[in-house]
Amino acid sequence: MFDVKKIPAWLVITFGAGTFMLMNLLLPMFGDDYAYAFIWDGAQNGNFQNNLVGQLQRVESFGDIFYSQWQHYLTWGGRTVAHCFVQFFVWQGKLLFDVANALMYAALALMIYFFGTGKFDFKNMSGAMLLWIFFAMWFCLPEIYQTALWLTGSCNYLWMSVLQLAFLIPFAKKFWQENFWSDSSTGKIFLMTLFGIVAGWSNESGGAMIIFLTFLALVYFWRKKQFERWMLAGFVGLFVGYALLMLAPGNFQRYIVDVNDATVPFLSAQMFIDNFQDGMEEILWDDVLLYVVTALYLVRGKRSVEATQFILAFAAAGILLPCLLMFSPEFPARAAFLSPVLAMIASVTALERTQINLSPKIISAALIVWLATVVYTIGVDWSIHSQIAERQVYVEQHKHDDLIVLQPIYLPYLPEHALWSWTIDSYVRFYGDVTPYRDEFNNRNITYAQYYGLKEVVLDAEANKKLTQYIYY
Repeated sequence: MFDVKKIPAWLVITFGAGTFMLMNLLLPMFGDDYAYAFIWDGAQNGNFQNNLVGQLQRVESFGDIFYSQWQHYLTWGGRTVAHCFVQFFVWQGKLLFDVANALMYAALALMIYFFGTGKFDFKNMSGAMLLWIFFAMWFCLPEIYQTALWLTGSCNYLWMSVLQLAFLIPFAKKFWQENFWSDSSTGKIFLMTLFGIVAGWSNESGGAMIIFLTFLALVYFWRKKQFERWMLAGFVGLFVGYALLMLAPGNFQRYIVDVNDATVPFLSAQMFIDNFQDGMEEILWDDVLLYVVTALYLVRGKRSVEATQFILAFAAAGILLPCLLMFSPEFPARAAFLSPVLAMIASVTALERTQINLSPKIISAALIVWLATVVYTIGVDWSIHSQIAERQVYVEQHKHDDLIVLQPIYLPYLPEHALWSWTIDSYVRFYGDVTPYRDEFNNRNITYAQYYGLKEVVLDAEANKKLTQYIYY
């Protein structure tokens, strides 16, 4: 009978990162990727404004990225760190991103392992625990295509989550190893200040939770008389970075655009209903298994004061994040990406201290389901890859036409009936692909055409209507 405890850690990491890289290689640049391939057109309110996109200039240097992000900061939003990564990868090419993103996915799994177990080394790693982490990441991360596979989305959520956790590493090591960094040299203070700025300047919801967890850590170490100046330096850096993120002039300009487009009043009953259906409901489903594991620790685990405090801190942050987003004008599930990550860390700490005797048949069945969904998803990705390849051939053949009519992407499944979606679905296609319109809602058509040096492109409206996943634009 299969013994999960004997599976080597390297095999789990190779499978998790390898399949993820294959999916990245098969999936195309999409939607916002094309807009960020160009220097941000601040004079025309950016690269996303319909019918205002003029002739754009491709990003071709680091100087272009810095100038572009300055314009972006002033006119669209404050996620400068994330979008520097986005513009770097669309400049250098998607192949580099595909490899780097798979490594970042593996890095997130390793960070969850290190935080949850308190064992910050690569020796004697538990393959069984890593299997749980990769399994949980696959089934619990929200909107995994949008947050971890898509180039723009991954840089905004997966990459920023890794940076946020990287900032917390010294605090976690200090928690599990009291003699770690027991002094505050100038180098440590500078390093933590810099890391704090970067972590705070990441994304709104995740940055807020890192501030929350760091505050809890400061209180804990102060009470334990283990407080060090590098902790305060990191905390101050977090606030500086978060201020740079939230107070970007572009945020206020974009807020005006969003308010003008909003159809639901702020803090109305309908807003909370929409936020629950759009975001909270998915997060609840994503996190429920993780909190069941955590609850088992509280009921029958080998409890200790330190482990319980650690678990409760991360579990509380994981719960608080989606609760706060319920008060946001919009709550897409991707905004709560860090919520299951924090819950996974709590679950790993709980599993380390709780004896759970699952039948080998149950474990085997779970692994078979995981493997089946991976194979199925790669099959869908291959279909999408083949269609995009055919589209590119067609575009090249008609490159000099005044108007190129593109065929829509057929999805060989009905994602709206699936609880989880790991690849492009009808929602993503609607907001990411070219549109059937030549006169409105067409900034994607413009940036796609300019990226490939075309005069004009449009989606075949009649062909789109014939799809089983037809969407009314």
